[in-house]
Amino acid sequence: MVKAGFGLIEISPLVGTPMAGYLNARYVSGVHDPLFARALALTDGQTSALVISFDLIGLADADVAAIRKAVAERVPVDERHIILFCTHTHTGPALVDSFETPRSDEYARSLPEKTARAAETAWHDLAEARVSFAQREVPEVAFQRRYLMKDGTVRTNPGKMNPDIVGPQRKIRTPVTLIGFERDRTRLPIVVASFPCHADVVGGTEASADYPGRVCDHITHDFPGHPETLFLRAPAGDINHLNVFDASPQRGYEYAKHMARAITEQAVQAWRERVPTPGPLAIACAAVTLERRSVELGELASARSVFAQSKMLSPLPVDAVWAREKLLLAEMPEQIRIEMSGIRIGGVRIVGVPGELFSELGDTITTRSPAANTLVADCCGGKLGYLPTREAYSQNGYEERPARSSPCAPGSGEAVVEAALSLAAELA
Repeated sequence: MVKAGFGLIEISPLVGTPMAGYLNARYVSGVHDPLFARALALTDGQTSALVISFDLIGLADADVAAIRKAVAERVPVDERHIILFCTHTHTGPALVDSFETPRSDEYARSLPEKTARAAETAWHDLAEARVSFAQREVPEVAFQRRYLMKDGTVRTNPGKMNPDIVGPQRKIRTPVTLIGFERDRTRLPIVVASFPCHADVVGGTEASADYPGRVCDHITHDFPGHPETLFLRAPAGDINHLNVFDASPQRGYEYAKHMARAITEQAVQAWRERVPTPGPLAIACAAVTLERRSVELGELASARSVFAQSKMLSPLPVDAVWAREKLLLAEMPEQIRIEMSGIRIGGVRIVGVPGELFSELGDTITTRSPAANTLVADCCGGKLGYLPTREAYSQNGYEERPARSSPCAPGSGEAVVEAALSLAAELA
């Protein structure tokens, strides 16, 4: 029988820490609500794993390695079986250089020890658990953010009530997915919750876990037994919280709480219909090599010219920011090595993919998975950037603009899908 345990630790940044998420540089002015690292320990006596979720936008590869090493020194789990996810909040510290925001090395140095303490707590909390799975659609909370325009182009976030919008590029599914671990009455239950939406609702310069943190709070408060809760982001590279056909702002902390309440309402209904999924624990890992996208010589020359004209300005004009990104992209290695992880927990599969996967690709994994109960979560491991569909590269959206935030060549998203399906099959 699978045993499960839970631990968490606060990882809120200090005032002045660089804040990730936007083209312009921001710095933490305070903490609106705390950020956490939440750890789920799992074992069946033969195989052990840790699933850890951070209220962060992403981790550098070096951070992943340092955290795994620190955790493995404290708990008897193979480093390869320590699987790290980020909720992708846009109001947390920066752990990679991105646009005009520098990485915070000081903050990064604090993470391995803190995470190891949360993992150790989870390990000592292990107890036999009945595993279950549930899923239910959540209406009118998350929306496709890429729209077809009257001029035939595709635009990301074209603006509310824009008369030139034809409609969303594609219809999306937005389910809340739950994996439950119900333990004896002396231990709190544990719930893994997943939902597909960018965590960029709160804004500003105060640290906040955004809507994923509030989902965890509401599930803990509203579910029977008041479970410990861990959030994983379902593929949402092209999904956010803005309904462009609604003139209201749909921003800020209160709106994030509104979203969390709506998600939790459906989660409560789903929980009542949860399906037991007993069985053993298994882990599968894979290394995949992707190609870095190419930048034509003419594009580089143009980018150098644009950047040279503005490089002494602070802040940089937007066109100079994108020009510099194109130059930095061209300096990246031509091959990008990524890690992917899959876990079988009884009759449930968790497939972790790096980067910000487009929802269409995530749906393909779920649909083609050999397991009916499959949870796909992105932002797994080191921060990779966007993984659009092959088709998207010929369009005009934000996600596929040449930059360090979108470094992978066309077809990379489809390659990740095939690797994810291979992992799911290996766990069957």
